[in-house]
Amino acid sequence: MSHMLLLHASVGMGHYRAATALAHAFAATSGITAQVEDTLDHAHRLFSTVYAGLYLGIADRIPAFWSQFYQQTDRPPSMFDLVAGVRALSTTLGVRGLPALIKRSGPDAILCTHFLPVEVLGPLRLQGLLPPLYCVVTDFRAHQFWACPGVDGYFVPTDATADQLVSAGIPRTHVHVMGIPINPEVTQPVDRAAVHRVLGLAPARPLVLLNGSGIAVARIRAIAEELLARNINATLVVAAGRNRELVAALADLHGTARTALHVLGPQPTLDPLIATSAVVVGKAGGLTVSEILGRGVPLIIPTPVPGQEQANADHVVAAGAGLCADSVVGVADAVMMVLQDNNRRRAMADAARSLGRPAAATLIASRVLSDLSSDLRPVRLRPSGVWASSSLHPATAAAERKDTSYA
Repeated sequence: MSHMLLLHASVGMGHYRAATALAHAFAATSGITAQVEDTLDHAHRLFSTVYAGLYLGIADRIPAFWSQFYQQTDRPPSMFDLVAGVRALSTTLGVRGLPALIKRSGPDAILCTHFLPVEVLGPLRLQGLLPPLYCVVTDFRAHQFWACPGVDGYFVPTDATADQLVSAGIPRTHVHVMGIPINPEVTQPVDRAAVHRVLGLAPARPLVLLNGSGIAVARIRAIAEELLARNINATLVVAAGRNRELVAALADLHGTARTALHVLGPQPTLDPLIATSAVVVGKAGGLTVSEILGRGVPLIIPTPVPGQEQANADHVVAAGAGLCADSVVGVADAVMMVLQDNNRRRAMADAARSLGRPAAATLIASRVLSDLSSDLRPVRLRPSGVWASSSLHPATAAAERKDTSYA
């Protein structure tokens, strides 16, 4: 075994971060190379534009419509389901470059951190035209879209997520509770004083991290203003990343005598800041939540987007590891409570650590390698260089037993 293909979809950054975490894990555990590819780079340009734009635009700007769509499509499709038919046809026609990518890269296995490539490749795997296919669910709820035939193994964050896939028709033996893969660096200790010194932060003050990723600029500005108005004894760090609009919107804000303000541009990773924060304010993306839980830091979530982000937020809140706030004032109240109530902060941090699965990427990589070495025997099926193998998936195994002329 020498090569893995990791497929994500650039609908937000979480799916990409999960894929890169797995790439690091394969390299660290076995020295195997892993090629990370954006599925939308191998799709028709119009399909890519519409696919990414629809989710990002609707979820952020018309959340009520997105909530309705999410709920209505979270059920098994039927022959009379127009939405499912349109999705299947558009996906088949829109994403036509993946087979060629697989032929060029010749992977021993394919891992998908988004359901789009699974929808495209599942039918090909059932026909015995692909190497083993795995799916890594990157939210704490498995929407029906994740449940696709032809997948050799699913990796999910919780038992509840596993139950949702089973209810959607996936055999329980195919579903493995491992966690959401995050960068293995989360397992390493961080020198708080060194991090603060490098970034020019006051080491004696607690750090409040306001992660601007995925939240409207006006809302981030309003939260920052409210926190500054509270005059808390803390350092407020706003992580703006490459969002120049956000940096410009905060340019006229200044810290107070008790509250220092720092606006940070692009960083290689936010993990050192997360690890040294007393509390993080940010959206409830699956990867973001997992990274924060992995560091045992309380999370305040401003009005989660309905659908998968609401499910992620519910997971955090139910365990006592964070709070949701529907207003700017509510966000500031929650931050004040965490900073001022040491017992509550410690309890939330303990709850976050109990939920975190920082070793998920390593566990998933190890499981895939174990499957490939023990149960899957790659054989060439087509002179074109597309591969297949005996599979954990019963439909694929049955197909191979019927025709062994190419073995």
